[in-house]
Amino acid sequence: MWGKRVLLLEKTVAVQDASLRGGKLISRQSSPNLRLGSKGGVRSLGVHPQILKWRQFYCHPRLIRPVIGGLLAFLIYFRTLAPGVLSYDFAEFQYLPARLGLPHPNGFPFYMLLGWLWSHLPFGSLAYRMNLLSALAGGLAIGVFAYLIGLLTRRATVGLVGCFFLALSPSFWFYALGAERYTLVMLLLLTAFTLAWKWGQTSEPRFAIAGAFCVGLGMATHPSVVLFVPFWFLLHLLTHPRAFLRPRTLLALGGAMLLPLLLYLYVPWRWLALAHYPLLPQLGRSEAVYRGLAFVWYRPEASFDVMREYIIGMKAYAFGFAQKGWEEIPSLWKEMPSLWLAEFPPALIPLALIGALWMLWRFPRYFSALTGFAALEAAMTLYIRQGKPEAYLLPAFGIFNLWLALSIQAFLEAWERARIRLVKGSSAAFSLFIPLLVGLFFLNFPRVDRSNFTDVEEWWREVLSYPLEEDAILMAHWGDLTPLWYFQQAEGIRPDLLGVFPPDEKATGALMSAGRTLYLAGPLHGWFPQISQHYELIPWGKLIRIGYPGQELRCPSSSPLREQPEGWPLKLEGWGISSPLKGGQDGHLMLCWEAKEELPRNLYAGLRLVSPRGITLIQKDVPLLVSWYPEEGIKTGQKGVAWLPFHLPVGTAPGEYKVVLTLFVLEEDGSWYPWPGAARFSPGSLTVEPSRPLIFRKEPGEVSFLLPPQAGPLRLRAFYASREPVRPGDPVRLELLWEAAEPPGIDYEIAFRFWDARGPGKAISPSPLVPGYPTAWWQKGEGVRSIHILKTPRGTGNRALWLEVTLLSPRGKESWKGLPGLFLGPFLVHDRKHTWKMPADVNKAEGKFGEVAELRGYALSISPGKSLLVTLYWKALKEVDISYTVFVHVLDENGNLVAQHDGPPAYGILPTDIWVPGEIIEDPHLVPLPENLPPGDYTILVGLYDRTTMRRLTLDTGEDALYLAQISIQP
Repeated sequence: MWGKRVLLLEKTVAVQDASLRGGKLISRQSSPNLRLGSKGGVRSLGVHPQILKWRQFYCHPRLIRPVIGGLLAFLIYFRTLAPGVLSYDFAEFQYLPARLGLPHPNGFPFYMLLGWLWSHLPFGSLAYRMNLLSALAGGLAIGVFAYLIGLLTRRATVGLVGCFFLALSPSFWFYALGAERYTLVMLLLLTAFTLAWKWGQTSEPRFAIAGAFCVGLGMATHPSVVLFVPFWFLLHLLTHPRAFLRPRTLLALGGAMLLPLLLYLYVPWRWLALAHYPLLPQLGRSEAVYRGLAFVWYRPEASFDVMREYIIGMKAYAFGFAQKGWEEIPSLWKEMPSLWLAEFPPALIPLALIGALWMLWRFPRYFSALTGFAALEAAMTLYIRQGKPEAYLLPAFGIFNLWLALSIQAFLEAWERARIRLVKGSSAAFSLFIPLLVGLFFLNFPRVDRSNFTDVEEWWREVLSYPLEEDAILMAHWGDLTPLWYFQQAEGIRPDLLGVFPPDEKATGALMSAGRTLYLAGPLHGWFPQISQHYELIPWGKLIRIGYPGQELRCPSSSPLREQPEGWPLKLEGWGISSPLKGGQDGHLMLCWEAKEELPRNLYAGLRLVSPRGITLIQKDVPLLVSWYPEEGIKTGQKGVAWLPFHLPVGTAPGEYKVVLTLFVLEEDGSWYPWPGAARFSPGSLTVEPSRPLIFRKEPGEVSFLLPPQAGPLRLRAFYASREPVRPGDPVRLELLWEAAEPPGIDYEIAFRFWDARGPGKAISPSPLVPGYPTAWWQKGEGVRSIHILKTPRGTGNRALWLEVTLLSPRGKESWKGLPGLFLGPFLVHDRKHTWKMPADVNKAEGKFGEVAELRGYALSISPGKSLLVTLYWKALKEVDISYTVFVHVLDENGNLVAQHDGPPAYGILPTDIWVPGEIIEDPHLVPLPENLPPGDYTILVGLYDRTTMRRLTLDTGEDALYLAQISIQP
């Protein structure tokens, strides 16, 4: 019945922008079905008054706009949220609430208990859920902030716009993306600010009591909130002294503020619950500490003094500052400007001052209370000198952002007083401030975005996949070990390991003497700088194993090599690889090595998995030394273990894949070069088994189909198209993940055609779908990935290309069900600069190499170090699909080869398979001359050959090299 009445109301009554003013319901539009009662109540012929009351509440503009602001902020945080495990305090608060542990002081009981409840939600990983809690608290805080601004300015739209000064500030945004207490603290503080304002306007005790409760919850979340208590009491007292000093009100306020502090009973409760963990004999501390369940100086013996020190916290937080911290502040204030300028661009400071003056003029008591709290918070931050001052400054930053938001109101009032009628004041203000906020978004987004941050999780998942000894000990800084404890406590991975900190000389010596196996899992941070003088440090993948000098290195789970790699400065003592594997599984390659000579610390080992067709399936490069290795480089005789983890893409075709190892040096500027003389080396192969049935999982960068297209019995589940812009003629990579809906029974082929905006282009001849694994062998439900390296058409210009895919069977073309054709892409092609005329100042040359290229000119120069630079100028004659190698040979008077340089044109930048007919190619070659080269006349020969067949292109004369010039070497 009530539903019909509400529907009747919606059809017949237009109640717009209803608002409570002085306790009465005001409507801009009247109706015969509604009339105002004598006390402002609403009477209706067919609508229950309670329904109208709730509708009025939820449709009130002062509530709608804060809800929109909070929701938009939450969506921003959700989009940039960290997807998994972090480190330091973030990782601590990702797992400890779920295990009801004891975090670092002061315990933060409200956050811990709220996090325990939140951790039971049934979605995502525990780390993701706890990160999401911070984002949700951040969004709610922004909604409350918008509501507060609307109350102060009496303009809800100003609140909606102004709240994004806080929402987009880098520190608040940053702490909304990972598991932390600070957005929850800000939510409670902003709610207390808002309730204090409501008390000032109404003197209703319920607002003061609710505000006191929020302050109490804030103190149970972070001890710095206690600094707000005196300002909160002073503000309430000065606003309505008679109402505030009523004994009944004071009793209620005290109870409301102190009641949440009972949550600190969490500390003795959990202190005693963790007392059953035994002591680690060598260090005399509880294993609860080294399993990440309790803070560093936890002792099972509980006492009032110990718990009081724990709850008061580091340097006693606000309590220590109030007692003795004042004397240190004058010498520390010089650090504050740099902290402030790191948070706010200088251009915002004048706006904040305008907003502050407006607030001081309109609401002096409210301004004084908030500003005093912000100043005290800043002073405490300087006093404790903690490693993340921006977190402790968040309340002060929030008040500064409030001033920024109020500057919008100051601008509007100034505009209205000026009586400028050409443009409305609101339009002028928002056209100024909204672009400013958009600029803040794009300024801070790259600084705080964590949506793709998986480095910590990947690092520790790799380390925990190593075959570490049972009950081994990992030593590092406390913050570096928190992800280890997350994986142990949240996911049950390697619970036998212990994380010991700090990695100092005393702990290391005690554990080594007890025969424990030790690994360094992070930098020493100055704790044991002489460690390399007492122990041998063995590189062990991403770890460093600690051993005694001369201790024998046992290569874990390895096989001997049949031969040693040619030209390598390392002796490989064993290797191993995860084999066999299926597509979608993770594996690793392990190498045990010994240095034959001193080597730089930026030496890298590379792994390539190469298919029988020569296509690289996987590429993985790792340094032999971690970046925090205490020594400058690798010493002669140094031994180590290299771990190269890899992931086989879902649907990798079965077969034998060649394992290829490389050795190279990576410079700081990102450039790299192969280790001189180190050849590629293959110690063996990897066996890949069929993926039956296909367990579909989208790989990074892939595009999946909501309704997978199907041709015959084959269904296309996903594809990957290389996204890096290429030049015309360069290859692009296309990977297709197929699923056999039914056994194909026959061998299918695949054909491609490039398309662009002008229509169809170059067609590529049909080829087997997966060479070496015909579709006739596929079984029902099997998944297979086909990899295609396709060369883009030359002369394409700057445009996007798409690929039309066609499946062919022995019976003819197989059409896609429900689709006229399948187009995949796009592939971005950026044309390069072409030269069509020969330079005027070069030596002429004539030599036509088949129908491929004609040598039209050259230039020679000899450097002081006796290096010969030969620059060749080729004219492309036709398109070729072979990348030819250019050789430059230097012969003595007897025809003996004394120097040479072989390589693709222009150092590989312009290979012959991307040349466009008619263009001129400048091709330099630096030929190093021997130091003992005797003076005399030397001949230069040039030519082209196919590196795969080693066959040279011939000239019209039948010769396979062109005489270029003769040079004289002077003594």
